[in-house]
Amino acid sequence: MIDQVLISVVNLLNEHIGTTEPDVVLGNLSMLDTYQEGVGDSFSDRVVVSIINIQQESTLRNTPANRQIFNNAGLPNGVARNPGIYLNVYLIIGANKDQYAIGLQRISQVLTFFQRHSIFTIADIPNLTEFNLDRIIFDLYSTSFEELNQLWGIMGGKYIPSVVYKMRLLYIDNVEEGAEINLVKIVDTRYNKLDA
Repeated sequence: MIDQVLISVVNLLNEHIGTTEPDVVLGNLSMLDTYQEGVGDSFSDRVVVSIINIQQESTLRNTPANRQIFNNAGLPNGVARNPGIYLNVYLIIGANKDQYAIGLQRISQVLTFFQRHSIFTIADIPNLTEFNLDRIIFDLYSTSFEELNQLWGIMGGKYIPSVVYKMRLLYIDNVEEGAEINLVKIVDTRYNKLDA
């Protein structure tokens, strides 16, 4: 799912940049200097979009596991199902261009693109409905010099012009039906006084 959403965003980004050949590719930025099997060429002279971290959105974790759904007759049934997961996917977009000035131009185009289109809906990416998504949101993520140094150190590469974005509220929900559970129909509020 994440790959298909990112491929759609990369295609829209390529349309925005407007080069004759696609300039933006989805790939592992830590493998800049290696040949990618099956891709047909390396990442040289390209803008590369790579995932650097995936986190669960902690503020939206408190959804109930037991849900009430209605059957075809309109009667309520209880279903036990694990709640869906909201994700924050952190992306680094690096311009590995042969000419430094063109790399800076591509990063500027990426910034302009996401500034204009920070929210993507079903109108922008029609296949979002296949994944039970109604929108994805891109936020510019500011990294400190220390974080940037650690990030590029982990990836084992030299620094190239890059920008980090957080793609947020990507919803993953396994649609398999859970076990049916009994609903609470009556609450007994009677109590007995205890003798001390």
